Amino acid sequence: MKLPKSILTASVLALVAASAVQAQSISSAGALAFDDEDTLFVGDAKAGLVHAFDLGDIFTDQSDYQLGRAQTFEGRTIFNNLDVEIAAILGVEPDQVVINDMVVHQPSRQIFLSVHRGHGPDAEAVIIAVNNGSLELIELASADHSSISVGPVPTSAILEFGQPLNTLAITDIDYYQGELLVAGVSNEEFSSTLRRIPFPFTNEISTSSIEIWHAVHAQFETRAPIITQTVTELDGVATLIAIYACTPIVRIPLADLTDGAQVRGTMIGEMGYGNTPLDIVPYLNPWDGTSSVVVTNTNRSAASLSLASLAVAPAMPSGDGVQPVFAVAGVDQFPLPMSGTLHLDTLDENYAVVVRTSPEDPRNIQLHTIPLPFFFDRADHVVEMNFEDGPDPFGYRAAPPLEFN
Repeated sequence: MKLPKSILTASVLALVAASAVQAQSISSAGALAFDDEDTLFVGDAKAGLVHAFDLGDIFTDQSDYQLGRAQTFEGRTIFNNLDVEIAAILGVEPDQVVINDMVVHQPSRQIFLSVHRGHGPDAEAVIIAVNNGSLELIELASADHSSISVGPVPTSAILEFGQPLNTLAITDIDYYQGELLVAGVSNEEFSSTLRRIPFPFTNEISTSSIEIWHAVHAQFETRAPIITQTVTELDGVATLIAIYACTPIVRIPLADLTDGAQVRGTMIGEMGYGNTPLDIVPYLNPWDGTSSVVVTNTNRSAASLSLASLAVAPAMPSGDGVQPVFAVAGVDQFPLPMSGTLHLDTLDENYAVVVRTSPEDPRNIQLHTIPLPFFFDRADHVVEMNFEDGPDPFGYRAAPPLEFN
């Protein structure tokens, strides 16, 4: 697709120049997280750094922006062709836009995206915010900035099918009670590594190496990294819930992750072979007040896992003589009807937001809201209730058609 010449105006060229300023601060932009206030953390796998940007008063309250109608399970498409919209801001073709992660600043409900302008080692890193339905390029150079190295990371190693290993140096970042938990791989013998880093940054960093039983492979492994993780309290104990590549569900008490420790995580579930996890996001069920996490995947259904189940799930069988487990197994998993999900976060107690491929056209990358607790938008599906004279057992037609601001 060619961009019309009218797009390449002086204002767009100024935005392209601004992206070059961002590139001076960050070599790459991957995993994103916020602290409890206004600091945005950006994983820079290329440089082996975690950046912290105090965004100060940049946030705009989004409470007046209509997200849908949760009571009737109706979401809202904030953007169709999100990659095309971002390309217009950056002055490139849509195929030169790579959306790496998404995070919501919970106090304002403002959405942030980490994006690469271009591909490969020369791609430029930018951060883009969604402000009441409009895209804005964030000027990182004007924000208070600090950074810290995550320690030795792979340099030139290549995985079997061509992926540079250093792209996995930082796979996920979580903030919990004054420290960052940064997952990824290192160049140590135990490649799968978890770093605990106090914030504000000092010279202190605690690094643990993690071994897990992998049910599909029926062996203990130390290489494959945590892909997505969250920290939560299970029966009052701060616990890391980690989903690994190819897709073990692992539980590790935070107290075990001390500096220099070689930890064996407890595998409590398997999400199914031939699949890669994408995000794990905590949420509260507004109907009954129970707490859960939702896990999205590349090739399998998303699933909800209750914290109650995660707390009591026994370790899956491991060791000599245990046969591979290829099916979904272990801790209870409630399948959710989410397909084409690329990135996920929660906006508030009633809505999640996803970057996804449209159910009607996979070429259309959407930014879309989805009502909780079932992560389900009725408009995505054709059922008997859609017909004018069809049944309406839940009384949805009593509500007027949605008109968005």
